[in-house]
Amino acid sequence: MIHRLIALFVVLISCQMLHAQITLDEYSREVLAYSHELRDRELATEGARSTELAAHKGYLPLFSLMREMNLDFRQPEVGRRWNWYMRLDVTQPIFRGGAVRAEAKQASFAYDMAEMEEESVQLFVLYTAEVAYWTLSRRESDLKAMTDYTNIVSSLRNVVRERYNEGYISKSDLLQVESRLMDAEYQLSQAVQRRDVALHDFNILRGAEPTSEVLLAESILDSRVMPVRASLEDVLSLHPDYATSHLATEHAWWGIRATRARYLPQIEVGTFGLMQPPQPHVKGGGTRLDGGILVSFSTPIFHFGERRHAVSAARSDYLRSVVAKDDVRDRVTLDESNGWTNLTLSYRRMLTADESLAIARENLEISTYSYTEGLTTILDVLQAQLSWLQIYTNAITAQYDYAVAVAAYEYITCRQLEVSN
Repeated sequence: MIHRLIALFVVLISCQMLHAQITLDEYSREVLAYSHELRDRELATEGARSTELAAHKGYLPLFSLMREMNLDFRQPEVGRRWNWYMRLDVTQPIFRGGAVRAEAKQASFAYDMAEMEEESVQLFVLYTAEVAYWTLSRRESDLKAMTDYTNIVSSLRNVVRERYNEGYISKSDLLQVESRLMDAEYQLSQAVQRRDVALHDFNILRGAEPTSEVLLAESILDSRVMPVRASLEDVLSLHPDYATSHLATEHAWWGIRATRARYLPQIEVGTFGLMQPPQPHVKGGGTRLDGGILVSFSTPIFHFGERRHAVSAARSDYLRSVVAKDDVRDRVTLDESNGWTNLTLSYRRMLTADESLAIARENLEISTYSYTEGLTTILDVLQAQLSWLQIYTNAITAQYDYAVAVAAYEYITCRQLEVSN
């Protein structure tokens, strides 16, 4: 019976550990859901959408109601001192120099730009989440490497102490191993600290307690397929920064139209209804209703060249947006080229480091066995251990660099958006 309970307990613990595992996609979604920066951009997009809807209302009639009451301090010869009236106006713009259309277009482009900026922030949040995930995986791998190294040195210390007690070696060998073990424990403590800091960063990004333990379902040591290079046309078609720069040029072009419209004729028509007491205002006089139709026309004549300078300033903004668009294109092209170079070279380093690690591991085994058999010195064993640790660390670094390079290239080419869809 007791054996069945133990087996059941082990199964429950295993299930709980599997349930606690978190994949990269799950973590990325948690970070997206918690991100304050992304929420800020979402609110900005909502505000831009409201501004766009408000701008399109300029095509529609305007209903306005005004009520006024006045009091005359002098007593009139006939009637009361106070008077009032209420007026309802309905006005419809006929021509405003294209200002309504230009402002509506600008608001539409501003909304599209806000959406692109939100998408850009979403991409950055996904990239940040992936880097945090792989950083924690790296620190856990570093911790395991230092733990293995400490155990290897500790095991060697036990062998050396036994041989010293039997009188086969001098105390110098024992002291060297003891010193190396103390150094290994010191480095192990540093590895624990770096892993804890990475865990805190990992949890803060998703809104969890900093010290909450997690079990990563994926590791930088897992094998990954080399991504296929994206074409520049595909990158530019998907990149939100380039789309934003294109929308900015359209926004600035309609800004020229909106500026010019302020100096063109303005025509409005409308109707009004007026309710007021008859004049003079006497008690029991009742109220009367009046109404009429309004036609308004106005146009600026001369203001010492203000129109020319204002339009010139708006045109300069448009030309600057064109230059900025070309700059964004060059930057995206450069980022893609550098990202692909970093990706391919880090992949080669990863393969080389893996091959070197196998050699270093075999060399360590041979050196340890040879020392046990009295065929080599303690310095050779310690050097083999250091070489193994250095190559092991290089292999972990190469795996991490490759994982981050993949994340960076996906960020540059906007492939990370597939995670959030």
